[in-house]
Amino acid sequence: MATKKDFTQVAHAVFLQATGEAPKKVETAKQIAGRKGGLVGGKSRMASMSDDEKARLSALGVAARKTPASSGAGVVVKVTKIGR
Repeated sequence: MATKKDFTQVAHAVFLQATGEAPKKVETAKQIAGRKGGLVGGKSRMASMSDDEKARLSALGVAARKTPASSGAGVVVKVTKIGR
């Protein structure tokens, strides 16, 4: 379990980042494979959808972006396969 960094640790991390000495984050093979699959999966999903399904999905996205996040309304938009 990670612990919170104190002021000195945060300052040191900022200093290392500003001077370019911060250690580079290494991606694991699982992370690389997951990202690659996610990129391919989105394209194939859109290719398999009809124009009507794409329009409905787009409308859901627009509605989600228009809802202010800080309103406290707790609106959750669940996107599922449409029309199948």
